[in-house]
Amino acid sequence: MMQFGKVVGMTLGALAIAGSAPAAAIDIQSNRDGAVRAYSYGTNTRVAVADTKQDGHPVYANYRRNTDGQYTLWNKSGSGTTTTSGAGATIYIIQACVSIDAWPDSCDSWRE
Repeated sequence: MMQFGKVVGMTLGALAIAGSAPAAAIDIQSNRDGAVRAYSYGTNTRVAVADTKQDGHPVYANYRRNTDGQYTLWNKSGSGTTTTSGAGATIYIIQACVSIDAWPDSCDSWRE
């Protein structure tokens, strides 16, 4: 009877571990004028910037990692494309922007 109890206890313990939820991840997203989408999902070690409008304007994302200063990731490949950064420290804030020649750029608010 003791052996049966050990097997049931071990099985229930393994099921509890296997069924537990992973650590919570924070998804960060920023959009502007239907022309750009910047985001970081899951572990937030990479940022991506998508050009979502056929307007001829390049787009970019400003972002900050939890270890140091501000970075900018450009996407100059045109509508329907996405550029992704390399992995690094956790990203905690993002801002999507559209680059407009001879005018101030159009940027979303910083998003956490």
